[in-house]
Amino acid sequence: MKDTDIIAAIAPDAVSLMDKAIAEIKRLRQENATLTAERDEARREVLLWVKERCSWAELSDEIKKRGWEYLKEDGK
Repeated sequence: MKDTDIIAAIAPDAVSLMDKAIAEIKRLRQENATLTAERDEARREVLLWVKERCSWAELSDEIKKRGWEYLKEDGK
């Protein structure tokens, strides 16, 4: 059996596996985007709750402490 025969025999399986891998990568990226959006929304809710009870300086300290991104001063 030649190398080219082996490659020809394996190629369809390899292409199928690559297609499955690509589909899984796309699915995981979408899932990650969804989870990131949910996390960001939860952070916004927490920070808006804290903002109602604290000064902007205290809110900034809380954001820094948690390592989160800043909200605009209008709370959006």
